[in-house]
Amino acid sequence: MYNLLNKKSIFTFLTLIIIIFLWLFIDLLYSRLIYKDISYGCFNYNTKISFYDLKPNCFSKEEIVKTTDAYNVFTDENGYRYSGKKKDDKEKLLVFLGDSFTYGVGLNFNKTFVGKVSDNKKEYNVLNLAVPSYSPTTYLYQLEMLIKKGFKPSKIILSIDLTDVSDEAGRWEKDPNVEKPYIIKKPTNVFPGEKIYKNKWKKFKYTNFVGTKTISNFLNNQLRLMRIKYKKTIKKNYTELGITRMGDFTYKEFNELDQKWWLPHGIEGGLKKIEDNIIKISKLSKKNNAEFYILIYPWAVTLEYGQDNFNWEKYGEKLCQISNCNKLINPFPEFYQHKEKYENWSTNLFFLHDVHLNEAGHEITAKKILKEAF
Repeated sequence: MYNLLNKKSIFTFLTLIIIIFLWLFIDLLYSRLIYKDISYGCFNYNTKISFYDLKPNCFSKEEIVKTTDAYNVFTDENGYRYSGKKKDDKEKLLVFLGDSFTYGVGLNFNKTFVGKVSDNKKEYNVLNLAVPSYSPTTYLYQLEMLIKKGFKPSKIILSIDLTDVSDEAGRWEKDPNVEKPYIIKKPTNVFPGEKIYKNKWKKFKYTNFVGTKTISNFLNNQLRLMRIKYKKTIKKNYTELGITRMGDFTYKEFNELDQKWWLPHGIEGGLKKIEDNIIKISKLSKKNNAEFYILIYPWAVTLEYGQDNFNWEKYGEKLCQISNCNKLINPFPEFYQHKEKYENWSTNLFFLHDVHLNEAGHEITAKKILKEAF
């Protein structure tokens, strides 16, 4: 009897080893021969000058936010994200400038605040110039190129986000003798989708076992959701916030932050660059007879931990004042109201374990834009 059980155990163990080996072998073949990374399909990289934008006339399935499904990205003939539907020429032109929030990572175009405004204001041609990890240095360049191409905006809405401070402090630079901005060379700065591996083994795992990684991420997300539900049963006001490195300065002292994300200019330098570039953007807008609006919005950590160290709403007011903008669009009150009303406010408005707005967050922002800019 003992020998029989022992043989069964050995057989079970060997069967398990064979199954694991076959799975890894199949995953290796899939990763090497079939799989194509869809995450950043429409990004156009210029490694010579350390600059990137979006490819024109591009379609891609994209999956930047790990806790969402893949979504569609279409770009028009100028390399601007849009719905993918043919656009008729309109007399009025509405231009959005911004980073990944305005770009709408995690969502199809029609579910983003730019898409919702476009669907509502059909008398406008809407151009979304936003690109992930851009900041005012690149926004100014984009607007200059747009006007150079002959576009005449009626309204320009510039989204200013918490990451703009770190991106101005340590990501984007502009040489006055060169047309395009460039990414400052340092270990924390990479092109979207570019992977930096700590060692060869991590690179080997990431590039050769895509199927295993995908299943692992799915199971990990499900466990996170179960953990959230459990914690809410023992702590009703529990919220699940995204991990941030660049948005914590609203409630943390500057010297408490990881300084590598703010080099070489530092937080004060980043704020100064934002101000200088927004003044230039406003002057360029007014010179071309366009109304100029500034849009701000909160992160989950802002709503949860406050703005005692740096008040983003007051800074938005300052930016509008020094640039003589037509109006500051501030949906913070609407987000606070939602937080007070709903127990699950963080996952209602933001993607799980991510700082970006989900469709509900975009809906609040779109309604505020429609109310304040039209």
